[in-house]
Amino acid sequence: MQKEVLHELLALARDIVKKASREILNDFDHMQQVYQCFQRDVKIIADNELDRFIVEQLTQRSSFKVLSEESGISQASNSKNNYRWIVDPLDGSMNFSRGIPICCISIAFWQDMNPLIGVVYDFNRDELFTGIVGEGAWLNDSPICVSSTQNNSNAILATGFPVSSDFSHKTLSKFVDDIKIYKKIRLLGSAALSLAYVSSGRVDIYQENDIKIWDVAAGIALVRAAGGMTQLLPSKVKEIVTVQASNSNLFKKYLK
Repeated sequence: MQKEVLHELLALARDIVKKASREILNDFDHMQQVYQCFQRDVKIIADNELDRFIVEQLTQRSSFKVLSEESGISQASNSKNNYRWIVDPLDGSMNFSRGIPICCISIAFWQDMNPLIGVVYDFNRDELFTGIVGEGAWLNDSPICVSSTQNNSNAILATGFPVSSDFSHKTLSKFVDDIKIYKKIRLLGSAALSLAYVSSGRVDIYQENDIKIWDVAAGIALVRAAGGMTQLLPSKVKEIVTVQASNSNLFKKYLK
């Protein structure tokens, strides 16, 4: 796809996330309300309202299909080369519902399983992470890049437990063994923001097993755009993946 087209699509996604946050999230108390509760997750009004707005905007203003967490995949007038938007309208719904200011709106543009564009908007801090793979990544229009940390003993790892996680003693023991090599561990409750923080050098590594593609699609694009490396392993379950992302030093030493 031509560079000019990618810039146009990036500008579109930027505009939509900003508009979505202004138009949907101004009634905070209403948007926090839980309408469906699962064992380890919730659905809140903001999930549906943001999804409705974002999918409608992408559908009306572009010709590509949209895969969204809340509404599945849309039809499109242009399905050539398997281009698609991948949307998580609110990553960190539980945080949002409890007033924890760690959540974001996430929009990615991929061809097949290849990320091209990533946009992650932290509306609590007015931090807009954007990136075009092969060109660069930015935080509020200032260039960003992954960290230069070389050893895991100095690295900060961001990770998490998806709602489908196995919490057996054996699995948790292995998790502890895997993470104890790092200097610090952070569980933010938002995969998209965790990856955005890798892209900006705030943390050094992100890895998480069996997570939904829409949680990580934009963040993976950001990390690659910011000079980092990622590995995406598909699962037997559709749209579920295992992800590793870091700078090239750590990736080549510890993650490949």
